Amino acid sequence: MQYLRQKRQLPQPAGQRVDKLRCSPGKVNLLYGPKPVFHISHGVAGEYLLKRQGVAVIDGANRFSPHAIATIARRHRVDPETMLERIVISRAFTCYQMESAVSDRAPAFLAQHDCSLLLVFGPLDLFYDEQAPMRDVHRGLQHMLNTLNVLKEQGIAVLVTSQRIPAPRGRGHLFSSLKTNADAVYRLDVGERHFALLTEKGNHKSKILNSNL
Repeated sequence: MQYLRQKRQLPQPAGQRVDKLRCSPGKVNLLYGPKPVFHISHGVAGEYLLKRQGVAVIDGANRFSPHAIATIARRHRVDPETMLERIVISRAFTCYQMESAVSDRAPAFLAQHDCSLLLVFGPLDLFYDEQAPMRDVHRGLQHMLNTLNVLKEQGIAVLVTSQRIPAPRGRGHLFSSLKTNADAVYRLDVGERHFALLTEKGNHKSKILNSNL
């Protein structure tokens, strides 16, 4: 993992209030839906960073944007560099790298550094890779999920963000495993004239955000 300092352009999110999702310590949260789910996740990260708490990111979808964090910082009149210095990121390009980043490297790193939030972007993007044998996929995904459960017991807030993409034949059950393992599940619903964030699993089902576009 290394400290982030570069900036990268990110499209503006649909809707304005995309930072209303709260991730409590000691919970595994799943956020899924169309591409703007990543904008919401940046908003969650921004909330932690504004409180001077560290954020660790494991990115398997190449969606994490320092530019988005810098935008949040400027909106709150905070030095962007100060916020970016509290972020660490590891990028994964295969399901094996995703498993290793979460299960082998993250626990030791989080134990040694002051990070309150772990973001995991796009794990299924990698586990859907048909070049990876199913036995490796099942083992790797379960290993990753087990590790996330251990991290939550240590008081880490975990947010897994997954863009809902078609699963290859025989791999649709992987999303069900991801969903079953989560303590709270949030679904983003985006239509031509609306932008809604719904709670599917947690203390109660509710609509967190409902904006007309």
